Amino acid sequence: MSETKQTLVEQYRRDTIEGAAQRVIARRGLAGASMAAIAEEAGVAKGTLYLYFKDRDDLLDQAAGRIFDELLERLKGVLAGGRPLRESLRELVRTKLAFFDENQEFLRVYVALRLGGAEEARHHRRHRPRYARYVEMLTAYLAAAAARGERKAFDPARGALFFAEGTSAILQRRLEETGRPPEVDVEWIVDLLLNGLCPRRRS
Repeated sequence: MSETKQTLVEQYRRDTIEGAAQRVIARRGLAGASMAAIAEEAGVAKGTLYLYFKDRDDLLDQAAGRIFDELLERLKGVLAGGRPLRESLRELVRTKLAFFDENQEFLRVYVALRLGGAEEARHHRRHRPRYARYVEMLTAYLAAAAARGERKAFDPARGALFFAEGTSAILQRRLEETGRPPEVDVEWIVDLLLNGLCPRRRS
């Protein structure tokens, strides 16, 4: 087997196992997600898992990384779409909320296990390369929006961090609650960011 074909096969197996881990954890929670259960879901021998992952914790982190890579690609697509600022921010929030709702059961387990409370989650995000790339992309987008005259002058890096941290906090809260329509949070976040807390004074 050529090196290229071997690499593709190994990546396919890794992707299959990570996808199986996501599904098993989403259905059974962490307690029911043994390596044997994940191997059965993936259709491979249990020993095969250890060819690609050190242990279940390593598999969990890799599976989560796969999810966050996909989210980053979706957000990159939104920012590259050429929409006006208000529309882009709304679509960014909508995309993030929809993605987290799609992967809610797995992410609820992952957040509880890896991120702990809100302070730990913030610290964890700030030291993750995917999060850093997202903030960089958002900073560049806000700087470009300023150059187009779509927003008032402010530090785009701080604006990006404010937006990213605020939406992440709402996402974490959504993992802890049920029944709140995502569009309510989309409009609330965008309105708060663009219009602030105080009502506009009539002239």
